[in-house]
Amino acid sequence: MLSEQENELLTRVSKGTPMGDLLRNFWIPCLFGWEVASDGSPERVRLLGENLLAFRDSDGNVGLIAENCPHRRASLYFGRNEEGGLRCIYHGWKFDTTGQCIDMPSEPPESNFKDRIRLPSYPCVEAGGVIWTYMGPATEPPPMPALEWLPLPADQVIASKRVQYSNWVQAMEGDIDQSHVSFVHSRLHLDEPGPILDRPSTLVDQIRKADTHPRFEVLETDYGVLIGAGRDAPEGMKYWRITQHMMPFHTITGPYGENPMRNWRAWVPIDDTNVVVIGVNFHPLRPLTDEERDRYANRSSVWNISPEMRAPRTSAPFGAWRPVPSVENDFFQDREQQRTKTYSGISEFWAQDAAPQLTMGQICERSEEHLGTSDLAIITVRKRLLREAIELVEQGELPSELRNPDAYSVRADAILIPSGESWIEATEPRRRVYADLNPTCP
Repeated sequence: MLSEQENELLTRVSKGTPMGDLLRNFWIPCLFGWEVASDGSPERVRLLGENLLAFRDSDGNVGLIAENCPHRRASLYFGRNEEGGLRCIYHGWKFDTTGQCIDMPSEPPESNFKDRIRLPSYPCVEAGGVIWTYMGPATEPPPMPALEWLPLPADQVIASKRVQYSNWVQAMEGDIDQSHVSFVHSRLHLDEPGPILDRPSTLVDQIRKADTHPRFEVLETDYGVLIGAGRDAPEGMKYWRITQHMMPFHTITGPYGENPMRNWRAWVPIDDTNVVVIGVNFHPLRPLTDEERDRYANRSSVWNISPEMRAPRTSAPFGAWRPVPSVENDFFQDREQQRTKTYSGISEFWAQDAAPQLTMGQICERSEEHLGTSDLAIITVRKRLLREAIELVEQGELPSELRNPDAYSVRADAILIPSGESWIEATEPRRRVYADLNPTCP
């Protein structure tokens, strides 16, 4: 468990809080590039408790600026995006992508007042089809993390997002907790196709059903925490699923099988009580097939809402990525399905996690938790986050991983090995991104 003070430190992300200041030192993914068009409508964005606007100017440059005009505080969302800037409709003040006022038609022509007006703004880069922003204090932002999928061609990647109405930490913790998959994501009868993932029973399903208490081992790394969850398998073997937590909010979970699809997600705090998870499926060596692309686009997953379960788009921040299932409608739980087909009775895969997570409260009261051995990964990641936030406050020490972007060039894994073998040694070469096997690594 955490003390109330530790829990506050872990979960609060506004400017001036230890965790908020820590997160601002990392590049933050927020939008897909296609969501903002040159001279098109601006997009409301809320990150770390700040209300912002993203827009793309006439030259294709992306800006992320404070939403409210510094003149009379009207929202620039209604502004005209034209001729190299975003113009407030109230009095015509115009701002470029850096937040600098470049035109002030309500003032006399001889006035230089506009030269002294600048909106708060954050630099942006586009990589992997995603817009990333740096909200920290450094004049020179750190290098981008060398995530495996970022340099891939667009035909090898499919991405989506969803909003969850909880604190970012309790949402992310579901991704590093391998014990829950034996329960909330499971089917009652493995010989039947599953309505959740629409696939037949597999060896991994059988192992998870037979051994519901994986043994966790963790190793702190220069980028975050390496997590192994081991389960007993037939014939003296052991199944290990390896998860990577990469500071501060990146996770990848191990795929099983030869030459598998891979994944990545980022659990980005909107504010203290809301999070947007941005996720990617990708294959590092080949384009996705039409069948794969259709399946990943239309199937519920950790980060993807089924099309029929998405709420109508609004202009709110991340308003195209909000779900209909909620606590108020019990996530459309089907009790008959729960009795006869699935452990949870909830059809949307992401909602199987979100339902218990949201019932913890928007910010879980961790001082009342009772953690067990299966919570080792969660405990270790919390300690890592708290330690780095405290070191930044007390010593002004930036996280070392910011100086080594190549440390993020790692993979997760899932493997069957003899029980006595070390999973760390067995998966060490499989957790690397090799230049000769993967063209994304120079």
